[in-house]
Amino acid sequence: MMIAIIIISVLIIASLIGLFAAYYKVFYCPHKDMSEYGAPLIISNKKYREDIQKNTRILAERPFEGVSTRAYDGISLAARYYYCSDTAPLCICFHGYRGSAVRDFSVMGRYLRDAGNNVILVDHRAHWKSGGHTITYGIRERRDVLSWINYANERFGSDKPIYLFGISMGAGTVLMASGLELPDNVKGICADCPFNSPKDIINHVSRKIGLNPSWTWPVTRLAALVYGRLNINETTAADEVKKATKPILIIHGEADDFVPMYMSEQVRDARPDLVEYHTFPGAGHGLSYYADPERYLRIVDGFMQAHR
Repeated sequence: MMIAIIIISVLIIASLIGLFAAYYKVFYCPHKDMSEYGAPLIISNKKYREDIQKNTRILAERPFEGVSTRAYDGISLAARYYYCSDTAPLCICFHGYRGSAVRDFSVMGRYLRDAGNNVILVDHRAHWKSGGHTITYGIRERRDVLSWINYANERFGSDKPIYLFGISMGAGTVLMASGLELPDNVKGICADCPFNSPKDIINHVSRKIGLNPSWTWPVTRLAALVYGRLNINETTAADEVKKATKPILIIHGEADDFVPMYMSEQVRDARPDLVEYHTFPGAGHGLSYYADPERYLRIVDGFMQAHR
């Protein structure tokens, strides 16, 4: 009897350790104490690495105001606010998985500010100066988007035009936020290389590293539930976009092997009447701007001008 109890106890402990290992690998951000531009880049293509690091340092050295608000569940959320003028529109930007806003928006953050917009670069929950420990692939972050919109409207007034920008996980996040009841002054949503569902992107990465999703996904889903109290299947970007009322711009690199292009096509196909969709030949993950800067900026400018 005692041996059976010991064996069962060992199995339970081993299972909990295994679940925690899955949680740490998939849902925890280990970069909180690192330099925001020293963390690993979200790209595998080294062609633009030096340019990205240079642009990140330039943006990091620009003056900004540190701002904060509270998430719906009480977590403290932090961001950088780059001021242009009292009458300028506001762009709120959301970075990628285990990324940083100052790096992932090192070009677009500066461009949007210099083009005459006020800009808020958000630290996702569980990243950098924001609180929390669990990355939820847009499930909870989508409600953080609404928290930042409410912060902006309380501080600047609800008549200021707001545009939401996201890249990678941030793109999936702003698309998931599109299904919420967004205020009238939110004029448009711009998503660069988004995934559709947490399940799809997690399983895709599992395959890339040689793991079989048929057995890793149940463990991952249970780890999210046990350690993150998270239903990772709660929603998808496509499901939320079906309920959206705001115009949406999606951009995706055709050579993206980290978040394949079919994932953004699933979102586009959910509301082709609402989604403006552009792809960039030869562009890897998050690299559409670098593949063709003039076209990229022309598309973004055109979208913002069309939805004032």
